Amino acid sequence: MKIRLSPPRPLARALGRLYGLLHRTLRVEGILPDGSRVTPATYPFGPEIFAFCERDALALGGILGRARFTTLIAPGRDGDWATEVVRTLGGRVVRGATRRGGASALAQLLRDLPGDDGPLALVVDGPLGPSGVARGGAVVCAARTGRPLRPVGAAARRAPVLKRSWSRIWLPLPFSRVVVVVGEPLPVPAGVGRTEWERLAGELTARLAAARSRALEEVAGA
Repeated sequence: MKIRLSPPRPLARALGRLYGLLHRTLRVEGILPDGSRVTPATYPFGPEIFAFCERDALALGGILGRARFTTLIAPGRDGDWATEVVRTLGGRVVRGATRRGGASALAQLLRDLPGDDGPLALVVDGPLGPSGVARGGAVVCAARTGRPLRPVGAAARRAPVLKRSWSRIWLPLPFSRVVVVVGEPLPVPAGVGRTEWERLAGELTARLAAARSRALEEVAGA
């Protein structure tokens, strides 16, 4: 029987503070659907659902605390570390994932959100992939809450990839320029059935890929 040890909280919090310092050195620029450009400080964060892939999590994580995001984080040791880091940064966390505890996690999110007009962040391809392929959790959450569902993709020129991770997650180096492309909201009707949410999950996957391609083009041309 495997025993999963949780990370020491002081160490995890120190890691969160170190990551926060790194993220403050980054030059983060958002590109909106109309082509206008914003910074995290000037984007009008509200009750939206921001859907992104795990590979972009280290580029976007510093924004979560600044804007007081609620974030869904998968169970497991890696999730334990991520939870402490996000909380250290100032974000809110609900634990759960699509393949394990997903229904209860979504229920917890839906219980918490009615009194919260802040943004929600969902990693749509975790915790096991395939990388870049959205599952239906974000679609169901949008259908149940009526919140806009926005695909997000990010890129940076100076960004080593952690090649042993299933998602090929990458870390922007200090003082890098990070481009975050925010797509048009994906229309999700209330009461969506399984066949329709599977189709919408496929559409979300395509939009995430398009957002990432746009971000890569932007940093390549810088």
